[in-house]
Amino acid sequence: MIENPYGQSTGWLKGTLHVHTSNSPCGHYPVKDVVDIYADSILNYDFIAITDHRVLTDISEFTNDKRIVVFSGVEYKNEYFQTLGINVNHYEDNEFDFDNHNQLFGAVSAQGGFNIICHPHIYTDDYWPTDRLLALEGYQGIEIFNNNMKMNNSGRAVATDVWDEVLSSGRVVWGFAGDDMHHFSRLGGAFLMVQTSMKTKTGIEEAVLNGRFYCSTGVYFTDLRVEAQTISVRIDPISGRSGIVRFIGNDGKLLFEESNQEMVSYHVDCQISYVRVEVIRADGAMGWSQPFFIHR
Repeated sequence: MIENPYGQSTGWLKGTLHVHTSNSPCGHYPVKDVVDIYADSILNYDFIAITDHRVLTDISEFTNDKRIVVFSGVEYKNEYFQTLGINVNHYEDNEFDFDNHNQLFGAVSAQGGFNIICHPHIYTDDYWPTDRLLALEGYQGIEIFNNNMKMNNSGRAVATDVWDEVLSSGRVVWGFAGDDMHHFSRLGGAFLMVQTSMKTKTGIEEAVLNGRFYCSTGVYFTDLRVEAQTISVRIDPISGRSGIVRFIGNDGKLLFEESNQEMVSYHVDCQISYVRVEVIRADGAMGWSQPFFIHR
């Protein structure tokens, strides 16, 4: 049986869960300016998370904002082994303790939040070694694309290799993409499309925790479905024009690929535990599905 995380008939909400304000030492803009520009009708984001470094930024003035849902969050740790805690209500941590992640993840979860591993390849390729990730429990996601890294040329922005290693170990971990926004020139470069009919914190978080979202730097999926043993994806013809659609399995193995097609299907006929889909457009824009887990 192939487990499809996506539903059938709900809408899609656009957002990002990695955003900084001037409350971060490396941020530039007041929180109101940041929220306003993401909510602007041109960008038209439905949700963001303010994740300042080692501080919980007050977002109470946006509680009833009809334009956009604003999550509270924190980017933990001083420099190494950084993580995001999303939908938290207080901050407490020793920023120089790099061995307390399991306790930290538990504290975030106890607040009703969830945990995301940040930029596995920032600065050095082994910023987040896989063996360290496999020794941890309680995180729900890994940042598989970080736009700030791409724009700063500060490492490898794409980290699907780490994701595949963790998935191949048997873990259920979702892939995330985000702006890691510090400067407005980097805004909108990476985002999530969450499948839910509820534009609320509860609706968005429930969908995210169940994998009903995909990641993008400009490519949009219009359908992701499973019929019998076949996974089919449909790409928006404008955003995905001249794209390569790839089906990826255990250990990052390429199972099948096809180019320049709006609808692509793959029949699962081998012993694998998951399939994920990635699209690469001719100009470099990408899209990533969540894994379709396979149970035999």
